[in-house]
Amino acid sequence: MKEERRAAARWRLIRLCAAALLGTVVSAHAEDAVLVSSTVPGYVPGTIITEGQRLTLPEGADAVVLFRSGALVRLKGPLDSTLTIDGVSGQGGGGAASNSVGALVTALRGGGTDASVIGASRSIPMARSAMQGQRLVIDPQRSAIYCLGPRDSVWLRRSAGLPGETLRLRRGGSVREVAWRGAEIEWPSDVEIEDGDRFETLAGSGHALATIIFRRLGEASSETAWVAESLLRGCQEQASPALHEIARTLPSSH
Repeated sequence: MKEERRAAARWRLIRLCAAALLGTVVSAHAEDAVLVSSTVPGYVPGTIITEGQRLTLPEGADAVVLFRSGALVRLKGPLDSTLTIDGVSGQGGGGAASNSVGALVTALRGGGTDASVIGASRSIPMARSAMQGQRLVIDPQRSAIYCLGPRDSVWLRRSAGLPGETLRLRRGGSVREVAWRGAEIEWPSDVEIEDGDRFETLAGSGHALATIIFRRLGEASSETAWVAESLLRGCQEQASPALHEIARTLPSSH
């Protein structure tokens, strides 16, 4: 029995090490980005720019992109390329250093594009508050994706017109009923929320109301990194106001 426990522990350690290694490789390979602002019609702030997706800026056009790391980069046209090392230089990169945002900017400049790192130091009150822990209030009648930080608490708000005195939370084949005790109730402590969990909210009668999806976030290295991660995880409604705040604080283009 002891040997079986030791073998199981070794296997868990191997899986953790493999997961950590894979995570390092993925993050070193490329960074998805979010469009903060652009002078090109049709390029909407908040648009996700994925690996392999080409960004086209005509002569004189301007765009600012936010990377997952929190770095902000200003690009000036002409540009027609992906935001990866391979897409810019035509050379395969190896390791995190060659695939960093700084290396990307260097490669872009080498290809004749005006590119510069603006920096990640920004005062974004909404993001700062979220990083410190927030009271996340959910309307059970509205479908949405919510990002949860390590110190966040989740509450359910009884919106106008919600029938009955109870609410049901369904995840897969499991249903948990909660009773309203005022306008807001805390998420039941016996219903754990994991990253990617999808809950259906049902009225007490069993009528389907909405679908709620949760994304778990880790500790963000900066306020801009929190905004980028939230948007890249699909929490558009939650993080878009902070993205607008970043755009408002950008230095003017010269």
